[in-house]
Amino acid sequence: MKTKLTYHTTGLFKCLTVVVMLIGFTACKKTLTEEPKSVFDADKFFNTTDEANLATLGVYESMSNGNTLGFYSSILYENDNDIAQVRDLLTTDFRGIAHYVITAEAVYMQSTWQTYYEGVNRANLVIERIPQMTLYNDNTQRKTLNRYLGEAKFLRGFYYAELVRLFGGVPLKLTPTKDGDELRLPKNTTAEIYTQVIKDMTEAIDLLPDGKTADERISKMGAKGMLARVALFAGGYALQQNGQMERPANYKDYYAIAQKQTKDIMDAGLYSLNPSFEQFFRNQCQLKIDPFESMFEVAFYNLSGGTPNSSVIGQWNAPLSAAISTYGRTNSYVKTTPLFRNMYTSGDLRRDVSVATYQINATGQFLEYAAAADNNFSPGKWRREYQALPPKDLNNTDINYVVLRYADVLLMRAEAENELNEGPNAEAYNAINLVRKRAFPADVFGKKIINIKLGAQGTGYTTPPTVTITGGGGTGATATAIISATTNLATGAVTAGAVVGIKVTNFGSGYTSAPTITITGGAGTGATATAEITDTQIPAGLNKADFFTAVKNERALELCFEGLRKYDLMRWNILGSTLRATEAALKTYRANYPYIAGTNFKDGKNELYPIPQRERDYNPKLVQNPGY
Repeated sequence: MKTKLTYHTTGLFKCLTVVVMLIGFTACKKTLTEEPKSVFDADKFFNTTDEANLATLGVYESMSNGNTLGFYSSILYENDNDIAQVRDLLTTDFRGIAHYVITAEAVYMQSTWQTYYEGVNRANLVIERIPQMTLYNDNTQRKTLNRYLGEAKFLRGFYYAELVRLFGGVPLKLTPTKDGDELRLPKNTTAEIYTQVIKDMTEAIDLLPDGKTADERISKMGAKGMLARVALFAGGYALQQNGQMERPANYKDYYAIAQKQTKDIMDAGLYSLNPSFEQFFRNQCQLKIDPFESMFEVAFYNLSGGTPNSSVIGQWNAPLSAAISTYGRTNSYVKTTPLFRNMYTSGDLRRDVSVATYQINATGQFLEYAAAADNNFSPGKWRREYQALPPKDLNNTDINYVVLRYADVLLMRAEAENELNEGPNAEAYNAINLVRKRAFPADVFGKKIINIKLGAQGTGYTTPPTVTITGGGGTGATATAIISATTNLATGAVTAGAVVGIKVTNFGSGYTSAPTITITGGAGTGATATAEITDTQIPAGLNKADFFTAVKNERALELCFEGLRKYDLMRWNILGSTLRATEAALKTYRANYPYIAGTNFKDGKNELYPIPQRERDYNPKLVQNPGY
């Protein structure tokens, strides 16, 4: 079990003068007349290393919150994208946020803005006060205090990176708020924010201790990995105040930062991929920190399972489960698509972990979705059956949000090398194929294998039909069909269904061309499938554009539903076009497929969320983002 990072903030950060009394940093000054609710005073705190540690834990606490990485930032704001969406086409509540129908009055954005800025202000206080401590001059104490100082600098950079990703240019304030401060600050540019974030994270790296941490506190290598990610965003496209998507002229300088940081991590040899992709997520669901692959994660824990410091990971983004089942309820608001599932090559061990094609009914039975209901496929990485049973709470979990894992570092390295060298080099191939190698059985990786893609799903199947593979110059390949037929537990009656998937059970050998696939029996008709020969590793000889496409696809296959996809597409400046292409493909797949993100998305607007209107009411200097 993990050593849970515990936040002792009830006494401190509800009382440090004006720290959390503000609405963001832009509230009107009359807010400052609020009376502190605690026995502590900022001016009398920071006398011991324990107090410095307590204050630093308070900085962490701002991301252990549903307004930020417990829900909104980690799940809601990342949807809709090309591989996932929030279910239902309503646009009158949180679904409107996902479906790109949002106004500046939305309470969600206000809450996120306020909570991230709360974290910034807490970090500012720690950064200011620790160097002023008498103990800071004691060489025996400075190493410990420098760690806390480094954590605060990293977290301030991290919170600003989150703000700029969501809102673009925001006010930059680097001192703790005091009574009498001018709080009506104008927005800084995205470039100015990223410059400060990179500075904060770089300085943090020099202060953080070597090696790994035993809990969720940031390590030196974790900070280097996050700096690499920030650098790719800083060097990518972002919506500017003029309504245009632009990237810096010197964008390759930022890719060079990412290249160096990811190389440093790989060369250090401290991190590696869990041999089992599935086991990594089982560990996460069982509240175990993976000491080798997980590099930075947000701690969630509530003794009773209630809302404070809990998350909705494994509840919102998991297969639908009935409330009275032994597994506990999931609302399963996040859905993926059958087209994304089909992106996986046969034999890719990630597919059936990442994509769940079933629901759990009240008796605990696992029911495959019928062909016409495959829009209900859901993320499977945090499914209820992976979690500890019985669940503490029907609506919340203690599952951490893993912000960064080593697989992402490898893929960032591959992307940076490809960009800087105008094409992939040996380091780029090595990095991406390390990720691919884990995805396939050891006896398959490095070979050309049969990939079978389902065509028509057919109808009337009450038992799995027989899949026959012939021709292609090889022998030995076998596969089985998966059907959506269901059994009534009371009567035993079988409701006929369709073929919803085909699983290759033996890849055979010697195939030089695609064999023929035939599907017979099972009391149904009409199912078809085709085979192709495909590489399990990224083939050599690709040009820059083709290797980028491989990286783009691999990031989806490996990191799906982990809070990154929408923002990857945004920094590559293909978010709008990809959403429209996804909607067109899904409507071709099934005319009534429920997906509206491509229609709703407005280029030059929806790459950012609106500045919360409440903040603009308090601060007229906050210019609204384009299109709102």
